[in-house]
Amino acid sequence: MREGVRGRWTAIASGAVGLLLLSMPALADDAGSGRTLADWYELGGWVMHGLVVVSVLAVGIVLERLWSLRPRAVHPAPLVRALRERWDPRRLGTAREDCDEHPSSLARLVLVGLGALQRGAEHPLDHVAAAGEAESLHLRRNLSLLAALGNIATMLGLLGTVLGMIAAFDIIAEVGTGDARVVARGIFEALVTTAAGLSVGIAALACHALLRRRVDALLLRLEETVNELFDRPLPASGSSAGASVDSELAPASS
Repeated sequence: MREGVRGRWTAIASGAVGLLLLSMPALADDAGSGRTLADWYELGGWVMHGLVVVSVLAVGIVLERLWSLRPRAVHPAPLVRALRERWDPRRLGTAREDCDEHPSSLARLVLVGLGALQRGAEHPLDHVAAAGEAESLHLRRNLSLLAALGNIATMLGLLGTVLGMIAAFDIIAEVGTGDARVVARGIFEALVTTAAGLSVGIAALACHALLRRRVDALLLRLEETVNELFDRPLPASGSSAGASVDSELAPASS
């Protein structure tokens, strides 16, 4: 249920970002300017090339993160149910089989804990916590780059504005202020890059915020599930139950 709600919110956010990217030329057409997207691109000058590169990279990162952060790859519900139903301190080999059937972040963390139990560790959660740090870095991969791209897009837009203003004032120096339309056109073209840069930057930063929140929620669920499993009482070291655990976890001899 919760995963379905999150999926719907992700789709809504993606649609909002797409509408934001299309808003500037669409509004211009509605206003009767008659300009196409290609016209807007040409008005922005060479800075628009940089914004296109930033946009493509940002979209690629967002799509890659959405695929990597899908529930089946991080916290699959079937694995959680299997572990909760079949978790037995005397037969932990079944947990390894469940993890092998559902490769995911949760499976990797559980396997680290099982390996610690096999080696006789008294506190397997310490080993799981160390593996959790690496898993957290994996889930947050490229998010900082996405935020940087959002900032770069904004700066590129401002750079285009500054360059356009320089050109506009250069025109004023040559022809004076007698024809306001010449100056106004130069300023208008300069502001196009600001609007484009802000549109791309806002979209990238919005996606970054949504994805970061998604990662935080997934990490919290991973922590809760792992703690729930490994906080359960285990048999004392050296007992017959402990020997059963070791035999279940040990690889089959040839």
